Formats: sequence, structure tokens, C-alpha cells
Amino acid sequence: MGTTKLTRKEILAEDPVHEAIIQVIDLFRENGKKIGVIAVLVAVIAAGIYGGLQYLDSRESQAQERLGKGLDFYHAQLAPDATDDPYSKGASPTFRNDTAKYQAAAREFSSVVDSYSFGKVSIVARYYLALCQLQTGSYKEAIQNLETVASNSRNRTVGYLAKKVLATYYAGSGNSKAAAEIFDGMLKDPQCQLPREDLSLQMARVLVAQGKRDQAIKLLRDASAQGPAFSMFKQQLVLELDKLQKSPITASDTQGVRP
Repeated sequence: MGTTKLTRKEILAEDPVHEAIIQVIDLFRENGKKIGVIAVLVAVIAAGIYGGLQYLDSRESQAQERLGKGLDFYHAQLAPDATDDPYSKGASPTFRNDTAKYQAAAREFSSVVDSYSFGKVSIVARYYLALCQLQTGSYKEAIQNLETVASNSRNRTVGYLAKKVLATYYAGSGNSKAAAEIFDGMLKDPQCQLPREDLSLQMARVLVAQGKRDQAIKLLRDASAQGPAFSMFKQQLVLELDKLQKSPITASDTQGVRP
């Protein structure tokens, strides 16, 4: 039986890989300009994305640097002979008094909040800005900043810390109802990771201020029976419970209690 001989052109035409290459070459030949424009656009977009990420990284680094400076000021030491330059005595900043220290720290935190408001660093900065404002008597601004941080879900831990500061402020200013609502909500929140012994202790003090001594004792008993046997707040909790149980009942302790 004879064989049929194929030409080189016919052999290449039957090669699927070669056929695909031929089609790509034809595509570029027919649409070269369009493909070139698309390639340029893709390159420009990729460069833009890369540049944008680099810019965001740079801004994040700047924000962290300003936050770090603010924290250094916030925790700075006091020295009667300190000058207007916080670094005049060395690498660690020093200030004449607390007011100067917290005002300087507040300026750094405020700069982070104003210039880098979309980053997570700004949440921490706003929290510390509120703490500085509480120290310098700017209570209205402090409450506003604490409420903003407390309602932000990007950093839950700082949000819960802001709630605790808010509740403590309300308790100290005589608004025990608002304080109780916040502490109670945190105790019932399964996502709250703050020490429950501390929250229970603070809540019990608010209940006592409301004349709800029995409820405070029950709360402390329940809290002392839960959690680890030894913790930072366990001893304080037990001492507070013992103090309440031994203290005489006053007229205010019966407020709100039905016969």
C-alpha cells in the first residue's frame, strides 16, 4: 500500500500548537494598535496601584511615627527645670507639669486624627486624644471622641477601652445611670475581652451609688466564683465584697428595693 506524503506546509497546519501561534500572530497583525493601547493602559493602571500602595504605606508609617511621639509625650516625666523644648534634657521628653505634657501629647494625637483619619492608627490616636482632653478639662470634646471610638468597629479592643473610660467618667460625675448601662452592656457582651472581674467591680460600685447594695453583693459573689482563682483584680473584688458584707445598711441602700 502506498503512503501519502504531506508537504511541510500541510504538516505545520495540522500542528495545533503551531495553529494557535499562527492565530495569535494574525490577531496582533490585525489589531496591533488596539492591543498596544490596552497594554499601555494595563501598565499604567498597575503602576498606579503600586504607587498608591506605596503612598498608603508611607502615610501609615508617618501616622505611626506621630502616634509614637504622642505616646512618648503622654507618658513623659516631669521636671521643674524643664524648658519649652521637651528634649532639652535628653532623648526622653520632660515637661514642667501635667498640663504642658498632656497639651503637647494632644497636639500630636490631634495631628494623626486630622491627617490620617482613614487608618486604624487614627482610632488609637483619637482614644488617647480623649484621655488628654479629660486631663486638661476639655470634657465635652473628650466625650465626643470617646463615643466615636466606642462606636468604631475597626478596633474593637480600643472601642471597649473607650466605653470603660466613658462609664468611669459618668460614674465619677454622678451620672450612675449612664455608667451602669455601659458597664452592664459590656458584661453581657460575649465579644468584650476586658477583664470581667474589673468590670464587675466597677459595676458593683455604681450599683452601690444607686442604693442597690444587695445587687452589688450578688454581682461580686458571682464574679468571684467565676474566672481564674488568681488574677490582677480578683483580690480587689474579694476585698470589695467583704467590705460591702460587713458595712451597715443605710437608708440609701434600700432605695429602689420593693418590700
